[in-house]
Amino acid sequence: MQLEPKRYIYIVILLWVAGIVTSLSWNLLQMKNSAENAHQKTAKAFVQQISLTRAWNASHKGVYLRVSETLHPNPFLQVSNRDVTTTDGTSLTLINPAFMTRMISDIAQDQGDIKFHMTSLKPINPENKPSQWERDGLLFFEKEKTQDYFNTDKQNGKDIFNYMVPLVTKKSCLQCHAKQGYKEGDIRGGVRVSFQIQKVEFSTLIISHLFLLCAGTLVLAGFGNQIIKLTATLKKQSNIDGLTQIANRRFFDITLHREWLRSRRLKSPLSLIMCDIDHFKLYNDNYGHQAGDICLKKVAQALKGAAKRPEDLVARYGGEEFVIILPKTPAEGAKVMAEQAREAVESLKIEHCANNIAEHVTISLGIATQIFTQISAENDIIKNADKALYGSKESGRNIFTHFDDV
Repeated sequence: MQLEPKRYIYIVILLWVAGIVTSLSWNLLQMKNSAENAHQKTAKAFVQQISLTRAWNASHKGVYLRVSETLHPNPFLQVSNRDVTTTDGTSLTLINPAFMTRMISDIAQDQGDIKFHMTSLKPINPENKPSQWERDGLLFFEKEKTQDYFNTDKQNGKDIFNYMVPLVTKKSCLQCHAKQGYKEGDIRGGVRVSFQIQKVEFSTLIISHLFLLCAGTLVLAGFGNQIIKLTATLKKQSNIDGLTQIANRRFFDITLHREWLRSRRLKSPLSLIMCDIDHFKLYNDNYGHQAGDICLKKVAQALKGAAKRPEDLVARYGGEEFVIILPKTPAEGAKVMAEQAREAVESLKIEHCANNIAEHVTISLGIATQIFTQISAENDIIKNADKALYGSKESGRNIFTHFDDV
């Protein structure tokens, strides 16, 4: 089934809306992924610095710092050489990678830019006990064997990016962690880095897409409306006779076929009236073809005015011939209509001096009625109406004749 132009316009607009929504969704996803990738790179850079610092410390098997009011020996570092005294009496304490990481974390947290936290499912230092998010990440490392774990959450109304990488047990780590049951290569914990991030602004992208959506929809709707009007005009023109502005032969054929099928289905009578202007060739010869065209227009409008039901159709059949389709109309009703049509044309009083019947333009009419209680062909009704019209002409013109009376 062929779609109406309006439906095509709706489909195009829907496709445009779907395209804009898809584009917006894709761009939002890309912006989100791009921001997330940037955050991951920043976090990896911080973690790499911590890892390098820890590696440096481990390569020297720890470093000694002077004990002070702000630096006390690490009570969780159980090694024999943890505390030493120099020859001048200065007390030094051994700073291992874990203790150094905590010291760096404290400094970073005081500055408020970034936070580090070293954690483990089996922490030696209770302060390294994991949060729920860190616990989930550590379990994720053990299960999936991945190299990072991250998310973004809200803390005190700020967007915070959390990033954690696993701590893999190395040979130098066994000095402290072997007693916990760890072996070289085991994941014994993780290092978490957290920092505030700027919220990704999607407003510009959303506004631009909304503008495109609205502007495009308005343009398509405008063009669509013009196309609908043009299509309606063309459709009307294709169904209308250019001279008389009533239905043309093409539309008559379509309508008669439709009404014939419907009448056959409903078993209702269908009547057809064929009309012919009497001695129209003589009218053209006497008054000219321009006057003949005016005459045809007036007769067509008179016939159209006589057919008052919406379902009745008046059409130009060809030349000076006209037809009237009367659905659900028996013979008696068609005869009444034919007489009204004849009188409507006669009342125009269009001068016709070559008409031997009257001094004005008249018409002859033939009627055929098809009753669908018997088998009949669609074109029978046209043949019968034409025969009835011929009977009217033979009987003196300016009258109507029903096919049954021929």
